[in-house]
Amino acid sequence: MLYSRDYSGAWAVILSKQTENREEGTAESSEGFAICKSSHQQTPKFVLHLKYQKATMQHFSKPIAALLLLVFLFHLYVAAELSTVTSPRSWRVSNMQPVIDMDNGSTIRPVLHQRIMSYTTYFGFYSIDGDSFILSIVIFGPQAPVIWSANPDNPVNRNAILKFTSEGDLLLHNGDGTMVWSTGTESKSVAGMSLDDSGSLVLFNQDNSSVWQSFDHPTDTLLMGQSLCTGMNLSVITSNAKWPTDSFYLSAQWNGLLYTFPAASYMKLFETNATSTCCAFTNGSFGFSDNIFPLPSARSLQFMRLESDGHLRLYETQGVGQGPLMLIDVLSTQMNFCDYPMACGDYGVCSKGQCSCPSLSNFRFQNERLPSAGCVPLTSTSCDQAYDPQLVQFNNVSYFSNNVFMLLATSGPSEDVCKQSCLIDCNCKAVVFQNNVYSSDRGNCLLLTEDMAILFADDPSNHFSAFFKIEGSVSNHSGKRMISIILGTIAGVCLLSILVCVAAWKKYKKDEEPLLDCIPGIPKRFSFNDLELATGHFSIKLGSGGFGSVFRGKIGKETIAVKRLEGVEQGMEEFLAEVKTIGRIHHFNLIRLIGFCAEKSHKLLVYEYLSNGSLDKWIFPKSTVFTLSWKTRRNIILAIARGLSYLHEQCEEKIAHLDIKPQNILLDEKFNAKVSDFGLSKMINRDQSKVMTRMRGTRGYLAPEWLSSTITEKADIYSFGVVMIEIICGRANLDESQPEESIHLISLLQEKARSGQLSDLVDSSSNDMRLHMEEVVEAMKLAMWCLQVDSSRRPSMSTIAKVLEGVMSMEATPDCTFVPSFASNNTVRSVSSYVPSESHLSYPR
Repeated sequence: MLYSRDYSGAWAVILSKQTENREEGTAESSEGFAICKSSHQQTPKFVLHLKYQKATMQHFSKPIAALLLLVFLFHLYVAAELSTVTSPRSWRVSNMQPVIDMDNGSTIRPVLHQRIMSYTTYFGFYSIDGDSFILSIVIFGPQAPVIWSANPDNPVNRNAILKFTSEGDLLLHNGDGTMVWSTGTESKSVAGMSLDDSGSLVLFNQDNSSVWQSFDHPTDTLLMGQSLCTGMNLSVITSNAKWPTDSFYLSAQWNGLLYTFPAASYMKLFETNATSTCCAFTNGSFGFSDNIFPLPSARSLQFMRLESDGHLRLYETQGVGQGPLMLIDVLSTQMNFCDYPMACGDYGVCSKGQCSCPSLSNFRFQNERLPSAGCVPLTSTSCDQAYDPQLVQFNNVSYFSNNVFMLLATSGPSEDVCKQSCLIDCNCKAVVFQNNVYSSDRGNCLLLTEDMAILFADDPSNHFSAFFKIEGSVSNHSGKRMISIILGTIAGVCLLSILVCVAAWKKYKKDEEPLLDCIPGIPKRFSFNDLELATGHFSIKLGSGGFGSVFRGKIGKETIAVKRLEGVEQGMEEFLAEVKTIGRIHHFNLIRLIGFCAEKSHKLLVYEYLSNGSLDKWIFPKSTVFTLSWKTRRNIILAIARGLSYLHEQCEEKIAHLDIKPQNILLDEKFNAKVSDFGLSKMINRDQSKVMTRMRGTRGYLAPEWLSSTITEKADIYSFGVVMIEIICGRANLDESQPEESIHLISLLQEKARSGQLSDLVDSSSNDMRLHMEEVVEAMKLAMWCLQVDSSRRPSMSTIAKVLEGVMSMEATPDCTFVPSFASNNTVRSVSSYVPSESHLSYPR
């Protein structure tokens, strides 16, 4: 029995009886298929069954070989004429035929075929090397431009399977069974799939209406007639070896078109006041109604592509045998060559579209034939203490982007302090200083390290000075060493006097600070002068919180974060709590306290430095262009659970943190999470079931039992549950920007849990979260267990960690009551509104 579907008069697949039972109603293309031309009139359908046979030309006569060649070409033509398929269906890469060779050496194993104008497009598995495959839409011809990809950064192998399920979902699984990509259209009444004549892959319903289309999920390319709407973005990984995994982004925002390169902290907004939410690509223009980028009129098919150097270029297809012709750099009317963050490479100076080096006596081009590749210093700097670094000044240059400079620079220090900060930081490669027009001894200082864009622009304003670090000489160091020896000899004469002075100083310090001398197992103690030097006179401010500010510094080769407390007479108790608590606990998921300083009025804490800062800026982003994957979010949740489990169950005394919130979860460069800020922590003896203590913590994260001021370590578990839900939902528990009924996330969770609609709360800005919806919902149920109003019904942190690790399962579905029953919505908000003084010891926010 044969089944067909009419869809816009396109070629349709007719599945024969012999293939309908191959995989629970699906059929792999290698098993043979039939093709017919469908029409809206009642006309006969002709079925052609194809079988693939292996043959070697040398075993046949020339007439037979010619005949076989004609049959193969006809077979290739017929097989490629598919533009519509119905579900269920599946395709295994290794079994797919034919394999169509492109002019550039790549191949495509087509699933669907369509013609745009006079050009052929294929949807199928595209490969450059024959071993790894990208599910793509490709224009046939020289250079084989890929206009859309499902898995551009995650290629699959030859055993991968594409399944068009009977539920209407299009799923891509790799050879090991892991799901790589999905349209997420299950249970949306999808009837078929088509490659339409505009170049878009469309999943349609019984009414031939689009349910999902690739035009709504662009990768790096737009076709003429396609729009970039709010929430969509083009992205491409940079070609620069310095940033092999970082991407350029072009996204539509409510106020314009946003171009970003996060690796260099670069951002440029092409503003609009138009009410339209889409940036349209039409014949002759691209943009919003009041901010148009003019384009050449189309003579054939046009497409624009965001490329690996950051430029958005317009291409037009040519005649047979010719590759696409590049017509224009689309953003060039509003963005100069020197505006791009990779215009002239590291140490390059950009001027009127030309690249040069700061000085040929200290630098050379990385590639003489390609000045835009950047420059390299003739002498490389390192952290080797055998050499003394020096700074060489170059005038009439500024940082390549004034906006980025103002974003990253530290305001306040003098030029000398700015330069000294670079000299003591072995990772600093150059420094840019901007004079303050209102103060001759102050300005803005930017230290440039290897992981930043070390790019400059010609600037004759005399407001900026640039200094490049080069290596000094060994002989200079040897001379200094000789002077040190002489001075040491002279100092020996005064040894007795020095010993007397030291003894007197120690007695003074002992009398002044008896509290700190009796702390067992305290970390290293630094002098204030040590930390002042390590931070370059506190010139690089990372942030502030509580009773002080946090500064970046360097001790040897280790980058540190130094918190300088202010108003210490109010914060001594918390200061001692932090030193005592963190000083004697060690766990990978807890912040490491390197040392401290308690010298007269100076109270400072020295932490390890975590480059990705606090969790809140990643789960409550200002822009939805960058979102964390579910795997990363899950690893962060597990890391927090392990850290708290250690505090609650593996220390000599139970330690209740009492201020768990995203701002106190820090992330390193690999997004490993660590719990920080122990200023509000409380020790609980193991023979105590509960303790009385004053209310402490942060609004929105307080457990209900705080109303009685009698708590256990399970107050942390409630706060952990709140943070877990925030990570999954991508919003804060208390968000005044939401509609009144949605301000309190935990109350909203309670409603959705009771109505069985938990998936409605999952972060909608992340496609990856939708792909793992079942696992995400299970994690939400675990968070609900943590949010039980009765603290005795909450699990221990070790149990939570084991559930997340997969070695234990939840005992039962938790009760859906997370807010005290006596509380109305208004009461809930007031209960959560207590705002104690922030921890004096909090890490940079």
